[in-house]
Amino acid sequence: MMISDLNIKVDRDLCITCGVCVERCIMDNLRLFVPPCQAACPIHMNCQGYVRLIAQGKEEEAAQEMRKYLPFAGILGRVCHHPCEQVCERNKIGDGAVHIRALKRYLADRYPEVAGALLPMKRENGKRVAIVGSGPSGLMAAHDLRVSGHQVAVFDESSEPGGLLRWAIPSFILPTEEVDKAICMLINMGIEFFTGKRLGGNLDLKSLEKDYDAILLAIGLGESVSLTIPGIDQEGVLQGLTLLKRVKENNPPRLGDSVIVIGGGNSAVDCALTCMRLGAKDVRMVCLEDRDNMPAFDWELQVAQEEGIKLVNGLGPRRIVRTGTGKLSVETSRCVSLYDDKGVFCPTLEDEPNKEFEADSIVIAIGQKLKSNCLPADLLDGTKSIIVDPLTLQSPTHSKVFFSGAISGAGSVVEAMAQGREAAKSIARFVSGDGMRWGRDFWVENGYLKEYEAILERAKGGARMILERVPIKKRTLEKEVEMPLTPEQAKQEAERCMSCGRPAEVNKTCWMCLPCEIECPQEALQVRLPYQVR
Repeated sequence: MMISDLNIKVDRDLCITCGVCVERCIMDNLRLFVPPCQAACPIHMNCQGYVRLIAQGKEEEAAQEMRKYLPFAGILGRVCHHPCEQVCERNKIGDGAVHIRALKRYLADRYPEVAGALLPMKRENGKRVAIVGSGPSGLMAAHDLRVSGHQVAVFDESSEPGGLLRWAIPSFILPTEEVDKAICMLINMGIEFFTGKRLGGNLDLKSLEKDYDAILLAIGLGESVSLTIPGIDQEGVLQGLTLLKRVKENNPPRLGDSVIVIGGGNSAVDCALTCMRLGAKDVRMVCLEDRDNMPAFDWELQVAQEEGIKLVNGLGPRRIVRTGTGKLSVETSRCVSLYDDKGVFCPTLEDEPNKEFEADSIVIAIGQKLKSNCLPADLLDGTKSIIVDPLTLQSPTHSKVFFSGAISGAGSVVEAMAQGREAAKSIARFVSGDGMRWGRDFWVENGYLKEYEAILERAKGGARMILERVPIKKRTLEKEVEMPLTPEQAKQEAERCMSCGRPAEVNKTCWMCLPCEIECPQEALQVRLPYQVR
């Protein structure tokens, strides 16, 4: 496809890649260069749009642009793993990516009524959808289905909705108030929530299939993976999810002065930081991986080490014993390899013990899994994994049943939300009798080109700012570690955006008819007309 700019001129400081020009072009001549940040975002967030509006001093408009894509900015502004920042072109200059996630949080906190505004909903279509699970995937699907006119009921086994957002992410990372805001928004939209309902217990899939037009199973991975080593059932050995949930329920366990956390992922870091806030003076994380290959995000590990948590790498536990002094002791061996010859995770340890570690308590945080016996056998394969169409997220054995979230492979909060959105699209088509497979490429359907034009000479401002954190001595179970941006900091950081995305001509069919120019909300596009015409 040939790209030229013979007939249009774009002010890239003003363009927010909103796509209005593409929609208005009657000759199908325009497409959008997709910025790398948006291309990397699982929910295709128009990062450049709201960042450029902040830079222009149009913060409320920025919050409105953000709301078009995302109902839960206050959540993702805190817990998203921001793949957008990993591909930011500022990295090539060497001064660090734009703080896209922090700017999202800034808008959500400063303009909560805009960021959490209710979108116009389509007329009720009489179709009823049940969603089992109220984590990030279920909440996103509930929102999108309700906006498209469906009646939505959400079922969750806990006493309050929110799933792992509420029960497994510490409040010093994601305040409970942000989860409450999301639930209140959905209730105000007319979505019903039913708590204390466990699939496979007092909630029956057959009954749901009888009463609803479609069912989304977004139940997440709500059970800790445990170790199969001697001594795992000793008193003082806790599962990671149990620890985190008990803290959220204001029923924290007594840990003692020393704690060993087994695991190297983000959940293990959350557990270790929680133990410090519960009063432990010596917290060590013991994991199989070396420091450079730990699953936890690097910035989380930095916070952990900043707070005095010790990382013990390359060791795997062999057994747990009770010592003569009443403490617990973990016997470990050196990890030889993490994967077998087929690439399957299968750690191999040396035969001889390597080191022993004593502690008052041990927390097992090596991963999560689907709760046992909650799904009918015909939804699973021989390995107890769900059988699901990867495009439509529909079950091949139960036509009304769809899956989304961690249960179907999403590995982060934003990925779970993205799957919830895709499942909602499939369900909306399914209940209306439409095909579910066509038109699933977001970029093609919305007029994007999977390329972009970064001009490094456009880089303005200095290096990526270092986000301030609450002083270590003032950190508690409730106080957020990362401090919000000030208005001055937000504008300064937003001005670093290089505006990699923009409209471009692709078909040389311009009639110079001007709707693209006239209707550009930012007055960023100008059609090059002959002098006599202009």
